[in-house]
Amino acid sequence: MRPRAARRSAGAIVVLLALCCALLGGCAGLGDTTQPLSGHLSIDGSTALQPLATKAAVLFTQHNPQVRIDVSGGGSLKGVSDANAGKVDIGDSDVYADPALYPDPNLTDHLVAVVPFTMITNLDVNVKSLSQAQIIAIYSTGQIRDWKDVGGPDMPIVPVVRPMTSGTRATFRKYVLGGRDQKGTLLQSDSSQTVLQTVAQTPGAIGYLALSYLDSMVNQVAIDNKLPTPQNIHAGSYAFWSFEHMYTLGDANPLIEAFLNFMVGSEAQQLASQLGYIPIADAQIAFFQPTGVVPASAFVRRESEVRDAAA
Repeated sequence: MRPRAARRSAGAIVVLLALCCALLGGCAGLGDTTQPLSGHLSIDGSTALQPLATKAAVLFTQHNPQVRIDVSGGGSLKGVSDANAGKVDIGDSDVYADPALYPDPNLTDHLVAVVPFTMITNLDVNVKSLSQAQIIAIYSTGQIRDWKDVGGPDMPIVPVVRPMTSGTRATFRKYVLGGRDQKGTLLQSDSSQTVLQTVAQTPGAIGYLALSYLDSMVNQVAIDNKLPTPQNIHAGSYAFWSFEHMYTLGDANPLIEAFLNFMVGSEAQQLASQLGYIPIADAQIAFFQPTGVVPASAFVRRESEVRDAAA
């Protein structure tokens, strides 16, 4: 082992040489920022994040025409698993990757937005709000089976349940059902669009999806008279939301790095807001600290313990 002074001297020489190369243009690649981005990125996973990821990819390729980006769904668990296995460049997820299942230290989490989720019903159902206890009685215990029991029409309730690969299902189970299991019509694939269409086409149906998918095909239902507004989420009075994660296996690829930086840049974050997401820079949740709001970078590490305690 070399003495510490020798190691410092060698390090200083390396830094000096690198600076000289950058200034003189004598080292290939050093200081060269004029080369256009090119290549292909593959992204899959969360269908809750898919609308934002898809539209952001279009914007990114408009700025970088030599880049091609393919975005698909499949569910949060697929996104994390595929990123961990190197099957895709970026895996989208509504939930954190379990370190017990994915211990690779190179699996890196990039937060890009907050996604509010909402309850929806078929248009035949005129119920505007359900309490958390009523949702549990509909989805888990089965104690409420007819809409007339919650102020709606005399019609059987048809709960629509997302598959196990869904991060939205996991969030719903944890923060709305209090960890209880779900009963109902089980969808075979994790697709927010399929949830929307199934609820819209099934009399008496109820379901849940990302706010970015909500349209006039269905009715929106509040939880405890609260809708998924940024104000209610910030105040801690609406718990059905999640961070949107983009997982990568390391950060060595300059194209991946450029796209991830674009995702948290002003153009993509403005798009996120337009689509019903909460920009990550605005994600300040008051109940995370009794003294007031804190930025996302400060409270992310505490999210699990605080939200678990509140669930």
